[in-house]
Amino acid sequence: MRELLRSFFDPPVSPDAIHNAAKLGWIIRLRWIALGAQLAAIGPGIHFELLEPHWVPLFVGVIVGLGLVNAGSWAALRRGYEPEQRDLLIQLALDVAGTAVLLAISGGAWNPLVPILFVHAGLGSLLLEGKLSVFFFAVLLAMLLFLQLFAQLPPGLAGAPIRPVILFPAQLLVAVGFWFLTTWLSRTLGLLQRDLVLRRDRETRFDRLRAVGALAAGLSHELATPLNTAQLRLARLARERGLADDPELTVAREALERCGEVLRQMAGAPLRPEGLSLEVTDIDALVHEVCSGLSAAEFGEPIRVSSRGRGARLCLIPRVPFTQGLLNLIDNAIEASNGPGDVEVWIDRDRDRDRVDVSVCDRGDGWPDVVKAHVGQPFVTTRPDGVGLGLYFVHTLSEAIGAEFHVEDRIDGGAVARISLPATHEAYAA
Repeated sequence: MRELLRSFFDPPVSPDAIHNAAKLGWIIRLRWIALGAQLAAIGPGIHFELLEPHWVPLFVGVIVGLGLVNAGSWAALRRGYEPEQRDLLIQLALDVAGTAVLLAISGGAWNPLVPILFVHAGLGSLLLEGKLSVFFFAVLLAMLLFLQLFAQLPPGLAGAPIRPVILFPAQLLVAVGFWFLTTWLSRTLGLLQRDLVLRRDRETRFDRLRAVGALAAGLSHELATPLNTAQLRLARLARERGLADDPELTVAREALERCGEVLRQMAGAPLRPEGLSLEVTDIDALVHEVCSGLSAAEFGEPIRVSSRGRGARLCLIPRVPFTQGLLNLIDNAIEASNGPGDVEVWIDRDRDRDRVDVSVCDRGDGWPDVVKAHVGQPFVTTRPDGVGLGLYFVHTLSEAIGAEFHVEDRIDGGAVARISLPATHEAYAA
């Protein structure tokens, strides 16, 4: 019984953006309470001459009608019905209309139970969104006006009713106050709820990153020694047997070197802010230096670098990890293009956002859907020889230094990987 009562009064709060079913369930619960109270009020109403006997059939008929609506709505929810916002509007409008009729035949605006309508003002602002909430509030005001114009004053209230010119503005003011206050509270609670969900998602993501980091560190530690031993034994075997140029041995050495590279990437992946050495760096100069050195050393064909925006581009970054991340992005771009000539690096300084953006662009086929859907997660790759740690490294580094990392497709073909760095105050001294 205790659990039943607790579930009855549970509020319609859900981390899911689609929770109209929970809201409708809340309306149904409140309606049962209100209908029970209305039925219980018939006897006292007749006794104190607040409800005339000839209005009792209509009074009971309205209650029964709302009860049937309630039972039908509950049955629909039990069958899995997913209501929309307009369904909630219809339900609340029926409540307001039914309540207005009950009040009209038992004193109208002078009935002591008129504040029930103000509760509906709060419910409408809590459960409805946007224009529907405003529309429902207009319906509520219309019902208040209806109570002024079509009230049936019973003998118990015929003594000295307050004049409508005084009563209606007072009730209107209370209704407006209820609606505005509840709307503000509803939006505040909604923002807090979304922030809570984002924080939980962020904590979950950090937990996954820590788990992957621990796994990577463990694998690197366990595999580094036997890998080094295998490389040394192969080198000695090649010298002793004169097999330095043997193609099979060359393939084996390259495979071991590839394994070593993977282990080094995994060892560097779990980046933490407290373990990084940050320094103010001219991003423009660093990117030009990296791209010039890479082009001269490996390709002989320049990687085009363009700077947009005026002034220095100074950011607080760890130079070595940032350089490694930039090389990872350029390597992906070259792999996706016909060569380094199709790769561009853009450096944009945005004074309005206090950001410096570094974008690596290619002319390939764009980002695969699986990469865009799981960006920042380790071991996600579509390359046959890839391990899915390059983008993971860049994403983790960006989070560690307060930057943002985005991947998107170019409008005219190709892919863009962008690191958006917070600029330092020194960047605006120019």
